[in-house]
Amino acid sequence: MNKNELVKKWGSGLLAGTLIIGSLAPIAQPYRASAAEDTIQQVAAAGQGSVSDTMFEDLDGDSVQDSGEQGVAGIKVELHNDQGALVATATTGADGKYTFANLADGTYYLHVDLSTLPTDQKLYTTQGINGADGNSSYFTISGGNAVTGYHFGFYPQQGAIQSFVYIDTNNNNQKDNNESGVSNVHIALYNESGTKVADATSAGDGGYSFTGVKPGKYYAKADIPANYKYQSSTYFGSDGTTGYFTVANEQTVRNELNLGLSTLDNSAVSGVVNNAATGAGISGVNVELHDVQGTLIQTVQTGGDGSYNFSGLEKGNYYTKVVIPTGYNYASGNGYGSDGNSNYIALTGDNTAGNYSINLQKQANATIAGVLNLPSGLGIDGQNVSLYTADGTLVKTVATDSNGDFRFGSLPEGDYYVKAPIPDGYVFDSSNGFGNDGNSYYVHVESNSYVDSLRLTLAQKVGQIRSTVFNDLNKNGTQEATENGIAGATATLYSASGAVVDTTTTDANGLYKFENITPNNYYVKVTPPTGYNVLANTAFGSDGVSGYIQVQSQQSITNLNASLVLQATPAEVSSAQWIYNKDGLNRVVNNNDTITIANNYYDSYNNPNVNVQFFNKDGGVVNTTGYTATFSNPGLVTPIYTNSQLLAFVHSEKTGSTLVTVRDANGNVVRTFTIVVTAADVKATDIVLGATSIKTTVNATGKVSATVQPTTATNKTLAYTSNDTSIITVDANGNWVAKKAGTTTITVKTTDGSNITKTIDVTVTDPNAITDVRWNFNKDGVSRPVNTNGILEIPNTYMNQYNTPHVDLQFYNSAGTLVQPKGYTVSFSDPTIAAADFTNPDLIALVHNEKTGSTNVTIRDAQGNIIRSFTFTVTAGAVSATDLTLGASSIAAKVGDTGKINATVSPTNATNKTLSYTPADTSIITVDANGNWTAKKAGTTTIAVKTTDGSNITKTVNVTVTDPNAIASVKWNFNKDGVSRPVNTNGILEIPNTYLNQYNKPHVDLQFYNSAGALVQPKGYTVSFSDPTIAAADFTDPNLIALVHNEKAGSTNVTIRDAQGNVIRSFTFTVTAETKTIADRVKSADVELVNLRPNTGSTGTNAYIYPHSADVPAGVTYTIETYNTQTGLLFSNITVGTTDGTYHQVLHNTTNPTATWQQTGNTIKVYATYQGVKYLVLQGPSTDYYSSQTTHVWKD
Repeated sequence: MNKNELVKKWGSGLLAGTLIIGSLAPIAQPYRASAAEDTIQQVAAAGQGSVSDTMFEDLDGDSVQDSGEQGVAGIKVELHNDQGALVATATTGADGKYTFANLADGTYYLHVDLSTLPTDQKLYTTQGINGADGNSSYFTISGGNAVTGYHFGFYPQQGAIQSFVYIDTNNNNQKDNNESGVSNVHIALYNESGTKVADATSAGDGGYSFTGVKPGKYYAKADIPANYKYQSSTYFGSDGTTGYFTVANEQTVRNELNLGLSTLDNSAVSGVVNNAATGAGISGVNVELHDVQGTLIQTVQTGGDGSYNFSGLEKGNYYTKVVIPTGYNYASGNGYGSDGNSNYIALTGDNTAGNYSINLQKQANATIAGVLNLPSGLGIDGQNVSLYTADGTLVKTVATDSNGDFRFGSLPEGDYYVKAPIPDGYVFDSSNGFGNDGNSYYVHVESNSYVDSLRLTLAQKVGQIRSTVFNDLNKNGTQEATENGIAGATATLYSASGAVVDTTTTDANGLYKFENITPNNYYVKVTPPTGYNVLANTAFGSDGVSGYIQVQSQQSITNLNASLVLQATPAEVSSAQWIYNKDGLNRVVNNNDTITIANNYYDSYNNPNVNVQFFNKDGGVVNTTGYTATFSNPGLVTPIYTNSQLLAFVHSEKTGSTLVTVRDANGNVVRTFTIVVTAADVKATDIVLGATSIKTTVNATGKVSATVQPTTATNKTLAYTSNDTSIITVDANGNWVAKKAGTTTITVKTTDGSNITKTIDVTVTDPNAITDVRWNFNKDGVSRPVNTNGILEIPNTYMNQYNTPHVDLQFYNSAGTLVQPKGYTVSFSDPTIAAADFTNPDLIALVHNEKTGSTNVTIRDAQGNIIRSFTFTVTAGAVSATDLTLGASSIAAKVGDTGKINATVSPTNATNKTLSYTPADTSIITVDANGNWTAKKAGTTTIAVKTTDGSNITKTVNVTVTDPNAIASVKWNFNKDGVSRPVNTNGILEIPNTYLNQYNKPHVDLQFYNSAGALVQPKGYTVSFSDPTIAAADFTDPNLIALVHNEKAGSTNVTIRDAQGNVIRSFTFTVTAETKTIADRVKSADVELVNLRPNTGSTGTNAYIYPHSADVPAGVTYTIETYNTQTGLLFSNITVGTTDGTYHQVLHNTTNPTATWQQTGNTIKVYATYQGVKYLVLQGPSTDYYSSQTTHVWKD
């Protein structure tokens, strides 16, 4: 450093100056500081200089304090000389001013104590003072001058809230472009302590805002209007109050405080009036809407489909009344009674009651009646008779009553015919009004006609029975040539109900007959004459009764022959015995008994005979001469009849069974029994179990179902063995008893030496055993399961519902019943972590002592069985989040961009650092659970970043997404004046109803451009009009959308959407009525009389009229009358042409030109005729309009 230079450092700035050797002693000078707080450092002989300025809020950033920009108080300013010595200090007052006065001449600088800058303001602009270190540049006081220009400009570090109150039509909790705002809704903003800090009222679009909001926590409350109700919101609840939210420095909370409402006058009632016969709607029916007091509110008529609708209804109770038209009656209804009044309908203001219907039928009082009968006049009942319309449509089917009468009532006027059946067994006999096919002639009825003359008479067809009663000598049930009929037998014919129809007696040939039988079901009983019995055959049973017989018309039945046999008096068999067994025992043989023998059986005489002897009631042996035996299995045994004292049945070694029927000499069955021949000593081959497992409960009993195979096995005895008799016992017959819970098996084994074994799995449960252990009495009221090998974890600050450090365990059986842990024990692998408390007989409490760690816990019941074994872990208490720091408070992105939100939870040892990320509008940006975001479409929204540990700390990220391909501008092009005009959202596009574009079309041509100025084709765009009678959209040209007007004056809201439904522009399109009358408009034309006009293809003098299409409509016919000026006589009248409305149309007359137009003395009158009215356009000397070889110059 040069020894002649002195460098002083103040704060972080450098001050440089020159020290003059020999002048080291400072010269004392007088100074005065002036501000809100003054500190006088030196006072001596006063100087005249000063330095002053103002610290202020520089809201517009121009470094100049403007009107309305407030001063900033409390900033400490120091004055130093060029040696760095402190001269004086001042603190800005409420007006932000500071002043150092009475300064001697010299060089100075200012230093602002940056620690005194306001915390709720940010340094925005500086003048003369370095904002980094607070030091000013040097300035000089000379000759008592006043110095200024050293100040800071500040900007309040405040936030803002901008949101909407709107009608959430689709209830998706976000404001869509087509959803209108709700105006005049009052919203109040409150700070965290509940003090109201601001009020706002929603504007016409529903928008409201709070500006100048200091950083901090707030809540808002909206006064929901009486004719609206809450629909949706992220922050607002149904009472119109939000939860707490945070507004940060310079943060604008956009759309997060949107409040979706729905109207309470948007209910509707709809229904339909139908024709009950056809199902079609009935049009023109009056339907009335009433309130519950009966006051008529509105009347509508049903449309062509019978439907009606009442809309825009307020909340309340209503009913509708269908005024039933003349000629109709009530048929049925859904929600309607027979008087046409509906049930009461409760409307909420936003619901639709749409399931009401009433069915009406035309009044019908006509009747068609008749009768079905026999020639005797007896009615034919139970026959279905049908009525048809003349076109063959079935109307109704009825059954004839007991008199054969039928009747169709309540018929509307029309033509009908009746169809009656001709049932089997009947033929047409005669009729009145019927043909022989059962169809009537056409019958016409008026509304009250009564036609009852129809008659259809039918004759019955009949059948007969002719058969024989005969002597069945060979007892085979069939009459042979040698077997004669038996006279004197009685035959009786019965109806199916058992009534006697007819009785007859067989003739000498045994013939009986029943003739003229009405077709039906019958049966016959034959009573034999004395000395005969009935032998059962295919027609009759042994009781002489036949089966049911269906007799059909014109049928002759001849197969009901009855078989009789002579009565006999044989010795009556009372009992039978199986005799001559080797064991010396005689065994009784009863009817249906079974005799079982082995195939090596021999009687006491060593014959393979089964000997059966028969006895009368006195015990005497019955002679078996003439006895016969028949067998179901004839090959198994052979009968021997040679011994008149018994019947012997000889078997072979063949096994099987046969049914044996023994008859006496008269064919009477005396015994029926079964002989079974089995193989000798048959071994078991298998055991079949009824079930392979037993699942039961303690103390239950049952029996093992087990069967030995084959069924002919000699020894079918089984052995039953339980492998654990403490669980289940089983006796020799397979009866078991469940003893305790557990699993084991039962072995089932044959005992005939075949050693076949089967195993049954056994599971026994104890309904009183513990099946569930629950951790109860938590402060959150949740009951949690405690599972074996599970982990039960608590913080060391855990307290139960009763504020004791107890983990309360309760025990339940399979029925869910609480079991007291009487006699239970608890062991811990680390007893320093917890101890067991048994004070409460209904539970075991694990008592922790705030020590952290883990211990294995084993709980045993009174028998020492382990109930549960699990890990009990005590952790340090959770550390809650205290702050949330964002890496950036805003995101500016383009559509398709991705990124991640940088957010950090404080403190660093917070237990739960998980954050949630919620975008206010997912159509603009989406965020996943990890903070990764994707920009979706252009727009502005916010992302709420929130802690999830219950601390509910929320920070907001402002999001702006732009779309480089989005429509940046819309222009109205192709105007006749060549000017391209912008079309802005919420703007007004106004045209006269005479407007035509460059191409003479009534088209307003709109073209679309992106941010680069490139033309974008409106592919897939849609246009909607609030009043479609004003204009329509034309998409013919792919490069534009044309709004086509039809000269009708008025306004319509126009909304243009792209292919994705986004609103591109929404504006008002106004068509104004032309102020000119038609009389004035038709005068807007140029009239020229020209000789030899170039490029027109005409010669001589011609008349030309050039209408201005902006004024002159199509259909105006122009004519020219020429008069002699002196005499007033008309001598020429020509038609020039008729307008077609096109731009620059030329009306040119080439016929009957008037050559004298070029001469003086002629007056012309030009007329325009429009819609039958003739208007004078002009009149004057023809020479005023005459020229030669000129061309026309257009003026429009």
